[in-house]
Amino acid sequence: MKILAFDPSGNFHEGKGITGWALFIDGKLKDFGDIRSEDFETQILYWSRILSKVRENHSWDEDDLEIVCESYKLQASKAMAQSWSTLETPQLIGVIRYYCGDFGIPIHFQDPSCKIRFSDEILVKQGIIEKRNKLYYCQDKKTNDHMRDAIRHGLYYTKYKGESK
Repeated sequence: MKILAFDPSGNFHEGKGITGWALFIDGKLKDFGDIRSEDFETQILYWSRILSKVRENHSWDEDDLEIVCESYKLQASKAMAQSWSTLETPQLIGVIRYYCGDFGIPIHFQDPSCKIRFSDEILVKQGIIEKRNKLYYCQDKKTNDHMRDAIRHGLYYTKYKGESK
């Protein structure tokens, strides 16, 4: 079974979005990375690249892929700061949700708070990442917050199968 986890950031016009992704096969982290909006000329091309990550990992002959995606809820404490925002991240989540629904790919949403179960310190103790000076590495590749957040979502789903904890 493959799990492709996303830490989505739809921000293209409102800042530089970075979407982290992590691929798990049979419960083990196999690959991870990020997709940066600044590498694309348009928002649609950025979002299309995120969807291509799903296509790359979906076998059309088998139902072998599930998507895990961080959900988005507008917090009351942040509502004023988001006034007049086009809310690009929930738009991207909707695009991913539609794509998965259209092709019958199961998608599971997890609250951002799930990530606290797998802090950087815990990931280091479990041997998933390594701290070198102030930076974190995984599989000898330097990581960023978005990559590690995607890894956290994949680990959480793998461990709890989407149960609310």
